[in-house]
Amino acid sequence: MTDEPILLREDSDGVRLLTLNRPRQMNALSAALVAEILAAVDAAEADDKVAVIVMAGAERAFSAGADLKEAEANRTLDAAAARRHAEASGRLYAINDRTDKPIIAAVRGYALGGGCNLAISADMVVAGEGAIFGYPEVKRGIAATAVTPGLVHRIAPKAAFELMTLCENVPARRALTLGMINRVVADDAVLDEAMAMARTLAGFDRQALLATKRVFRKSTELTLSQSLAMAQEMALLVRANKRADG
Repeated sequence: MTDEPILLREDSDGVRLLTLNRPRQMNALSAALVAEILAAVDAAEADDKVAVIVMAGAERAFSAGADLKEAEANRTLDAAAARRHAEASGRLYAINDRTDKPIIAAVRGYALGGGCNLAISADMVVAGEGAIFGYPEVKRGIAATAVTPGLVHRIAPKAAFELMTLCENVPARRALTLGMINRVVADDAVLDEAMAMARTLAGFDRQALLATKRVFRKSTELTLSQSLAMAQEMALLVRANKRADG
């Protein structure tokens, strides 16, 4: 047993760094870690001192995905408990919807299965040259149901189906080509790059930044005409708020 926290928090220049801290398990997503991540993002959303969130993994991996030992134990869960567990995973993969503050994922090493979904759920992803993404569920005899929607909504359907069914590792450069990530840098520069991007965002006008993310996020769910109407209303709201503040 260890008293080491499974999620580390550090604030700097308006940026909150959240580090998954189960390195011996390659930062596998246990139920406890999922709960901590969700609570930490909610706390960052409520904290006016925080403008941007960066997520990273301790040591060798961002996250190798589901905690397989825990998953095996969960086979004995009753239907209600199994549903609660599945719903928690769904909330994790929709983490971007929990906050208007930008989230940047800093990925070194493996980001597999649920770990891959967590990474691509961020607004932007910086990956190391040696980073590996992928979805190994099917070759392990597990249906890739929970992780499929997140990938399908972020890259082209044919590419998404290939990744889900062939279960091949995806090097960072290919992940960049597929639109899963934003930048590839040297492995030892990943966190520095992500933090530099975050500090740039944190230095911008806060209302403008949050409004832009909100409109962007909602635009992925709405028709063009609905998005335009929402964008107009948001622009008027930001204008009114600035006048009130001034």
